[in-house]
Amino acid sequence: MLNLPSKLHERDEPIRVGVIGAGLFGTKLVDQIERAPGMRTSAIADIDADQAMDTFREAGVDLEEVTEVGDVDGLEGAIAGEGRAFVPDGLLVARSNVDVVVEATGIPEVGARHAYTAITEGTHVVMVTVEADTVVGPTLAKLADNAGVTYSMAYGDQPALITEMYDWAQVVGLDVVAAGKGNPFLEEYRYGTPDDVFERFGFDPEFVEEHNLNPRMYNSFLDGTKVAVEMCAVANATGLEPDVEGMHLPGVSVPEIPDTLRPEEDGGILNGSGAVDTVSSLRPDGTEIDDDISYGVWIVTTTPNERVQEYLEQNSGSGLYVSDDGKYQVFHRPYHLPGVETGVSIASAAIRNEPTGVPSQRVAEVVGCVKRDLEPGDELDGGGGYTVYGFLEDAETASERDHVPFELLKGAEVVSPVEKDEIICYEDVSLDTDSFIYRLRQLQDSA
Repeated sequence: MLNLPSKLHERDEPIRVGVIGAGLFGTKLVDQIERAPGMRTSAIADIDADQAMDTFREAGVDLEEVTEVGDVDGLEGAIAGEGRAFVPDGLLVARSNVDVVVEATGIPEVGARHAYTAITEGTHVVMVTVEADTVVGPTLAKLADNAGVTYSMAYGDQPALITEMYDWAQVVGLDVVAAGKGNPFLEEYRYGTPDDVFERFGFDPEFVEEHNLNPRMYNSFLDGTKVAVEMCAVANATGLEPDVEGMHLPGVSVPEIPDTLRPEEDGGILNGSGAVDTVSSLRPDGTEIDDDISYGVWIVTTTPNERVQEYLEQNSGSGLYVSDDGKYQVFHRPYHLPGVETGVSIASAAIRNEPTGVPSQRVAEVVGCVKRDLEPGDELDGGGGYTVYGFLEDAETASERDHVPFELLKGAEVVSPVEKDEIICYEDVSLDTDSFIYRLRQLQDSA
């Protein structure tokens, strides 16, 4: 991020940004793009025209500047100079001559197609739809590298922030023991459904209605799916690995993290060093933890240099905490701001052709465990729903056991009985083999 503001101010022309998806993430992003130097929301794509136009208007854009168009030529004509455009189809933005495409639909199938199309058109991509990354991120990253453009995680989302902390530790000479995020989690939440998710979050009905909250999305945060998805992205961006299948997910406060997320030989829970994990803001009995990191990110480090250990211990407290033996430290960021911070990714891609994290390798995989016994003929409904939850394991294990990537399971039909908590294999289901993301994943596996 260093020197990016000066580079943005120096630009003769603003970075032309195309935003695909005008949901909560997209609207917050556009709000900030319109305030930042050197960048401009040139196009928004969304199936809801009113939502897209409201996004422009609420960001302070004069709607007389916005033209609704239905093809690429019309789009490029509309955004020439200082014009702006709305289109109902994200593929039009992906095929246009904007400088950076931000894919924020949250739908893996369409997200993968949008990203693939933009990259083949020579356009930088900031991928918000991290679910697609868990399936085909390495392929999209390689494609972008070959095309000479950037494929990037979205700064402000937790995976990019964790990756930044991992890179920082390497630069300053600290060894990374573990890295992750916070999340409210109990083992029983794995079987939760959208029916009571807002009660578990403690949201009142008026708040839910006012903000039009999506129960399936919120349930994916509690049932472990989103946790697995985001930590898979971190693993594939950094090379850190799941220490155990499903992760440990201990309920700890921030000061307890370096004592807990350290190797067993030193009194912790890890089998080794270099792990991705998540800490819960709830004790196993459901008690809320004081000084938790429910929506932040953290990294546990160590160093063999005793002088540096002593120096860090002397500076502990007020956010920096050290383990009881003085060997391990936790650095943390207590918040993340999806959308609001993502201009960093846009600027980094357009100015430096560098990502703010990229899932370029296949280290981990998100697979699907069933929430209840399923029989032939049952249909799987995907993340945050009633039938399956996401579960993190290392990629080699997933391949050896023929486990299906989680994001390929939505809409699949069960063809043989699967028991509760069993991981779904290819032989258990009939998948949509004509989908774009399935075919792209087949190419990745064959490579």
